[in-house]
Amino acid sequence: MTLAGGAFTIEGWYYNTGNQTNRPILATDQSLGMSAHMSDNATVVLDRYGGGYAPFYSFGANAFKTNQWQYIVINRNASLLETMWLGTFVDTSSLVTCARATSCGGGTGVSGGTQTDSQSWGNSNWVGRFYAGYWPGFITNLRITIGTAVYDSNSSTITAPSVPLTSLANTKYLMLGAAVTTDTSGTQTVTNNNTVIQSSTKPF
Repeated sequence: MTLAGGAFTIEGWYYNTGNQTNRPILATDQSLGMSAHMSDNATVVLDRYGGGYAPFYSFGANAFKTNQWQYIVINRNASLLETMWLGTFVDTSSLVTCARATSCGGGTGVSGGTQTDSQSWGNSNWVGRFYAGYWPGFITNLRITIGTAVYDSNSSTITAPSVPLTSLANTKYLMLGAAVTTDTSGTQTVTNNNTVIQSSTKPF
């Protein structure tokens, strides 16, 4: 999926059973593509393949958990204002409030947890895989929308969905967990590299 130079939203439920160092949210081995990965238990780096550009978003110490479902969102609007939100699942009776990053850097016009990301990103072609390792756990309801932003980058909080996501007009990938190689948006051809196993584990 080529994120290109405009608006996009990457969002989904992630459950980490290991540690947070170099864990991929989305990744690539393609020129100028984005690899979004946790660098530690508080920070996500958007690393451009080929180097030279790596904006980051921080949420405070121990924000990323193990053995808990968390909703992670990367959002860039039409004005290229970008931010991230993070929320932690508690139980099915509670809506999950996702808080914006507390700080960021690497872009321009940095203000708290927002900044301008002017990169025209290339193709991000890996999910759950990264040059430094693999995602240790579960991923579901991963939706990538390109050309429009699903959320308002100026919002300090958003509410995570409590039902399975649906395909929007500009959704280019939607993984609901129905099958490892199914893109519910009907856009991508997905190949399993033989390390992904179907699971019934889900947040709701």
